[in-house]
Order: sequence, then structure tokens, then C-alpha cells
Amino acid sequence: MPLCRYLLCLFLLLPAPALAQGEAPTDSQGQPLTPPPPRPNCDLLPGGNAPVDRIARLSGELSVHNLNYTYFGKPLLELTAADFDEMARIVKACQVADTEAPKRLQAFREKVMNANAARQETLRWIRRNQAEIKKMGNGRQDLERLQAMWLEMLARSEEMLPADRAPLARDIVLKQEQIYVSTPVPAPDPVWTPKR
Repeated sequence: MPLCRYLLCLFLLLPAPALAQGEAPTDSQGQPLTPPPPRPNCDLLPGGNAPVDRIARLSGELSVHNLNYTYFGKPLLELTAADFDEMARIVKACQVADTEAPKRLQAFREKVMNANAARQETLRWIRRNQAEIKKMGNGRQDLERLQAMWLEMLARSEEMLPADRAPLARDIVLKQEQIYVSTPVPAPDPVWTPKR
């Protein structure tokens, strides 16, 4: 008889672990437990070639030319507010001991966003000038305006990337060539020869 009870108990207890494995874990009140949030990828923080700490400590603004540096897997000019929010979350989780890390990240964010804003303003200026060039005729005043545009472009070169400047420079040179071809005045040697 004791052997029968033993087998009966064994029979009843064996399927219980198998049944429990198919159910979601619960807390003491019987509510399902939520899994912990995934640990952020801490390896993303030191990545890239942007000197984050140096940029954060700048007393002035970040040069637009530095927006070609990369951080967080992107050039700085492509970083969005969502990227910076994700960085803040990772810094909070991964650099717990460094109490200054969130402040440095915020300063870095402001420098990058300000440089991007300056670049965007210059890109709007470039688009306005390109539209103006398309509307120009072939007169002396147009040629003088093109020369003034060229000088202004050079003066604003720190506010744009070389790739931003190239289309405007090309448009100016090609329009100057068009004006010189339509007049008896010989064209001067080009300052810059655009790719055609």
C-alpha cells in the first residue's frame, strides 16, 4: 500500500512542472510579470570619431565643418532629437558612476544642434541664391551680382560644408560663362572650373 501511494503521488506531481512551463510567470497577486526592459547597448557610446567631451567643453560654438565627425553610428549632421534621447537613456543606464556624463551629453547635444541650425540657415541662403541665378538675365548687373554672390559664398564658407557650397559655386560659374559668351567682352580665366 505505501508503494501505491508513492506511485500515485509521483504520478500526480510529475506533470505539474511541465504544465507550469507553458504558463507565463506571475507575481504574488497572480498578475503576469513583465520582463525587464532590455539592457541598452553600452558599446554605442564610445563609438565614432567625434571628440564628445571636447565638443561639450567648447566655450564657443561647434564649427559646421565638424558636423562630418561621426558618433552613434551617424555623421553629426544626421543626428536627430530622438538619437540624443536614446543616447541620454544609454548614458543613464551605462554610466551610472559618472554623474557629469548627462551634463556633458546635454552640452554636446546643444553644440551639435546649434551647428546644424546654422548650417540649415546657410542651406536656405544657398537655395535662395540658386533660385535668383535661374531668374537672371545676361546683363552687366547680373554679372556684378554673381561676383558679389561668390564673395559672400566665400565669406560664409565656415557656415557650410564643402559639399553644400559646390552646387552654388557651379551655378555661379556656369552663369558667368553664359553671360560672357553672349557679350563681346572676353571672359577672364575661371577661378574654379566646375564639373559638367
